[in-house]
Amino acid sequence: MAEPVAKAFYRRLNLRRGASLAWASLPLSFLACAFFLPLANIFLLGVRADGQWTTAHLRAVLSDPYVRHLFSFTALQAFLSTLLSFVLGFPLGWFLTCYRFPGKGLIRAFTLAPFVLPPITVALGFFLFFGHTGYLNNALRSAFGLREPPLRLLYSLWAIVLAHAFYNAPVFARFIHAAWNAIDPALEEAPSVLGVPRLRAFFTVTLPLLLPAIFSAAALVFVLCFLSFAIPLSLGGARYATVEVGIYLYAQVYLDFSRAAALGMAQVFVTLGLAYFYVRAGGLWGGRQERLRPRSTQPFLSRPAHVLWIPWLLLSALLFIGPIGSVIADSFSRPLAGKPPGLGWYRAIFSREQSPFIGTSPLGSILVSLEVAGLSTLLALFLGLGGSGALRVLRSRVLEALLMAPIAVSSVVLGLALLLAFRRPPFAYLSDKFALVLAHGLMFYPFVVRIVRPIWEGLTPSWVEAARTLGAGRLRAFLTVEVPLLSQALLVAGAFCLALSLGEMTAAAMLSQGELVTLPLSIYRFLSARRFGAASAMATLLIVITVAAVAVWEWLGERTLRAYGQT
Repeated sequence: MAEPVAKAFYRRLNLRRGASLAWASLPLSFLACAFFLPLANIFLLGVRADGQWTTAHLRAVLSDPYVRHLFSFTALQAFLSTLLSFVLGFPLGWFLTCYRFPGKGLIRAFTLAPFVLPPITVALGFFLFFGHTGYLNNALRSAFGLREPPLRLLYSLWAIVLAHAFYNAPVFARFIHAAWNAIDPALEEAPSVLGVPRLRAFFTVTLPLLLPAIFSAAALVFVLCFLSFAIPLSLGGARYATVEVGIYLYAQVYLDFSRAAALGMAQVFVTLGLAYFYVRAGGLWGGRQERLRPRSTQPFLSRPAHVLWIPWLLLSALLFIGPIGSVIADSFSRPLAGKPPGLGWYRAIFSREQSPFIGTSPLGSILVSLEVAGLSTLLALFLGLGGSGALRVLRSRVLEALLMAPIAVSSVVLGLALLLAFRRPPFAYLSDKFALVLAHGLMFYPFVVRIVRPIWEGLTPSWVEAARTLGAGRLRAFLTVEVPLLSQALLVAGAFCLALSLGEMTAAAMLSQGELVTLPLSIYRFLSARRFGAASAMATLLIVITVAAVAVWEWLGERTLRAYGQT
């Protein structure tokens, strides 16, 4: 009797393993065709010439003084951007941790805003706010009676660094705020009981406990700044180009795909090393202290010394609110053809007169952006859900490394890989729009895995087992039990992917052909044509469309879930 039971048990175990392998094979098969194969073509193009293996392209690129300059400048601007982000972000994390004041929750939520703002919109904001005739220079000239602009930041290293700090200072603030809240307050109070001055206690107790969070945030910010594309392209120009801009110029301007591929290879090796360093730095979080009781905060401005925070708050407001506020204000205040300020530029961007500047109609670029964002979000959710399920049942580090590989490849290299792949079968039979959808889906689905996987792993297994005992098959149990429980995580991940896709410009710049022009790319082309009023109106529309699209996504998702729950 025991032998048939044992055979049935092993048969069921093998079926479960087979189902797990089949589940894992779906996202892996898709990645093999859509990611690894095009990326392999990049490597082959960089190491082959006339049908023979060679390192000539790679050696020529690495020995080129211009390429060495690209790498050194990219590393320099990433280091300075990381340093300035820390200088601005550390006080913000301190401020949010140690003080209480009205609107604290709003400010904490505002630290997420830069992540969904399109980089090209931020670049335009820096043009309008910090430019020679921008709002800040005009205000300083009026205040001090100056004839020349006192600040000359555009097309310089510091313009790139400031724009990167706009994006990444909140990263430091959130890391430090979370780590500081996790420290047991007793550890910080013990030195004061022993008579140690507060400043010395901070440097000897609090700061060492915060160092893992600081290193982790610094590693992440350095990677993000090293791989930045839209900011250096718009604010730095050819003189201050980075490696990402160099790959784009070789591929799209000079049409030297072999050199672009070789430079992309070199960059992939660097980014893999940076990603490894980030993972190691993130691992330092394991030694942090856990908070045993709530942290006590003090009211802001309860002491005279708190007035010293006001200059820093004003400087932060100037940096974070000034550029975006300038874009919105410029879209209404800039005159058009002698007409008074108002909605003139909004009417102009929907006229055919603006089409030659961007290569298609502005309305067409809006529709393309919405279509690409919607389809790529669905693709990212499909891949992310499949990848999360595969990692949940197999728990393999090798599988995790393969599934998360797109996050370690820059968007310019991915765009170049797909650009070359879609010039030959079988990809040549697909549309260019599908190439952009594919690029966005591959770029953003790792974020879906990061959001969905922890929640999926936290679900109680007995709920699925109960559905199975009532006669539900594995697929039906997944659809009726697990998917509803994961619905909120999927909605959040989808909204995040939708916002990122609407604002992404790198892949669009690499894959844009003919009338395939997205909103961020149309803003860049208006900016290149010095049509600042049109660029401001399009950027404001992009912000409004992003907020509206995310709101509609969440509304439709909630209605679908309610209807699904009633059936």
